[in-house]
Amino acid sequence: MRERARTGLVWRLYAVGVVQFLLVALSAVLIGYVMSRLPRWDMQTLSARLKPFSADKSALSSELQQLRASDNLQISIYDDENHLLASNVEPALKPPRFGGRHHPPPFGDDRPPPEGADEFDHGPAGPAHGPPPGLFAPFEPPPHFPERGFGGPPPDNFARFELEGHEALLVARFEHKKPSSLPAILTLFFGLIVIGAGALLTARWIARPLAQLSRMARSLGTGDLRARSELERNDELGEVARAFDDMAERIQKLLQTEKELLANVAHELRTPLARIRVALEIASEGDAETARASLSEIAVDLAELESLINDVLTAARFELAGETAQGASFSLHVESVAAQAIAERAAERFRLRHAGRPFEAHFELNSGLVDADPMLLRRALDNLLENAHKYSPDPSSSIRLEVSTRGERVCFVVIDRGMGIPAEDLPRLFTPFFRGERSRSRGTGGVGLGLTLAKRIVEAHGGVLEVTSEAGRGSEFRACLPHRSDTRDAPASSRATHSET
Repeated sequence: MRERARTGLVWRLYAVGVVQFLLVALSAVLIGYVMSRLPRWDMQTLSARLKPFSADKSALSSELQQLRASDNLQISIYDDENHLLASNVEPALKPPRFGGRHHPPPFGDDRPPPEGADEFDHGPAGPAHGPPPGLFAPFEPPPHFPERGFGGPPPDNFARFELEGHEALLVARFEHKKPSSLPAILTLFFGLIVIGAGALLTARWIARPLAQLSRMARSLGTGDLRARSELERNDELGEVARAFDDMAERIQKLLQTEKELLANVAHELRTPLARIRVALEIASEGDAETARASLSEIAVDLAELESLINDVLTAARFELAGETAQGASFSLHVESVAAQAIAERAAERFRLRHAGRPFEAHFELNSGLVDADPMLLRRALDNLLENAHKYSPDPSSSIRLEVSTRGERVCFVVIDRGMGIPAEDLPRLFTPFFRGERSRSRGTGGVGLGLTLAKRIVEAHGGVLEVTSEAGRGSEFRACLPHRSDTRDAPASSRATHSET
């Protein structure tokens, strides 16, 4: 399976949190900006608001009361004789004194204020004589106005105003309102929406693959071996999904292998048992010579059954040893043996069984010692040689056995020029009960345990079994085991040998 660059689920959730925080912060900025753009009261805005009512005192009083109720504006209006004309607050706001007068000097009057009077700024245009004539002229309160002290009420603001055609003075006080809680409430509301939406999407984003994995596990538990999550993600959830798919694939292959085992063993047991029955019937009905020949055939069939049962039992013992503590159920009788001696015995046995098969043996000088169980290691070599013989249908095709030293390992190499192994069969070559040649002819019989046993025996000795093969051109199996550097116990006759049969 192709390895993917994994993105951590934690970092994705962190990114979601960062995005939510940024959205809430942006909403707070936008709400603050909108609130700051709302209109605010000043003298110019107030004068413009009251101008339409300047000709009707009763309408003006009504408007003042409405401004008091809606915007908490305190307003009092005085005539030029300091008489109160209208007010929406009790007591009325006091008019200021300007150089001994209650009203600011008339526009264009450049007489200096009386001696001892404080100068003041009448507005943004400068001193009393500065602003241009007009109906509305805002004024700042004098610096000495007593109510401007720290902690007191907000300062009064002044402006000239014309009421019913007469000059008047507009006095207004803009109350300091408490900070509005509306921006905070809006920000909180929007934040809850963002966090809720993010939590919902994140929960669905995590829950959907988990639900998919749950459905896949239930389907697999009910016997649907083809169930797969097929979840395409590159985070931890995707890794769990791929692990589930791999597990399902292995379970499917395991159960398929067990089915093949039952079919193969049943087939292999049925054939020799059927021959034994026929031989017994012939022996019971024939003469002594016929019975003797039948018994000889029965002995061959019984040997085949025994070999089959031994292979199945040995494979089961290795399988159990791999699943439990090492050595708990299967132990090796290890001793230091010469690699050449093991190979020579295997070559001798092969020559006796297949006298007509061309066979070559080459053993490297000082191939060294290996710590191994001699019987099991020889059995692994026997299986490799038998496999080469079975899958070399041409009787004239030779088989070669080599022993050589490669670094820190001693390698037993079996080479044939037979059928070879197709590329699609190589991944399953050492799977128990797998056979590349599916026919059940007597020449290529067996249940597919030979190579499996050879591999497990080699690996039990700390070695490795490798194969190089090409369909139609033959195969090369290499069983490499760690060798001992001390060769003093090696046979004195150890030398490079080459034999051909």
